[in-house]
Amino acid sequence: MRSPLLDSLRGLAVVWMVIFHTAYDLRMFNFIQWDFANGFWYAFPRVIAFTFLFCVGASLNFTHTPRVNWSALGKRSLKLGTCAAVVSISTYFIFPLQWIYFGTLHCIFAGSILGALVVNHRKLAAGLLAVILVLQYVLGYDIKWVSSYIQKYSMDFIPIYPWFWAILLGILVGPYLTKVSGSWAKSRPLHFLGKNSLKIYILHQPIIYAVIWVISSLV
Repeated sequence: MRSPLLDSLRGLAVVWMVIFHTAYDLRMFNFIQWDFANGFWYAFPRVIAFTFLFCVGASLNFTHTPRVNWSALGKRSLKLGTCAAVVSISTYFIFPLQWIYFGTLHCIFAGSILGALVVNHRKLAAGLLAVILVLQYVLGYDIKWVSSYIQKYSMDFIPIYPWFWAILLGILVGPYLTKVSGSWAKSRPLHFLGKNSLKIYILHQPIIYAVIWVISSLV
């Protein structure tokens, strides 16, 4: 079962993602000199990652309640894991100094499995959400294997901690989204983008990069 609202929200995140990666690639080829380490262009990709992860958590309510659909979880995990591996391998050879070893797709892969295990245990999900938020954003505590042992810069680094909180929030809020309505939530273009978000995620960046590379070579 799919949620039209979540498809639209996911489609909106796809639009934002294409905009961000276009700007990022333009910066790589020195067409623009915008600062991606601070301000809007630093926050923007994190908003995008949050939106995707929130949708992941909310969608689990439609697939794995009242019990975990192990068959669907296995098929989706295989697809996500394969795509995440493709991203890592391809970026390792193309951008060896900043390859993606645990990006948004990797977080979605791991978070989907963990989220499916707690989606029917809402008190546990709420407790985990509170613990993560307090540890990370109130006490400023970062798990050592994330902050200390992984020092290599990556083009896209979205670790499961603390980002699992976005999936947990989606799990808790998801059942109430059916009551939300609006014209944007019924947008057919956004529905299309949302339903095909994984394909677009994999294909859009190579296409954008190639187009800008050709333009850069010509000018």
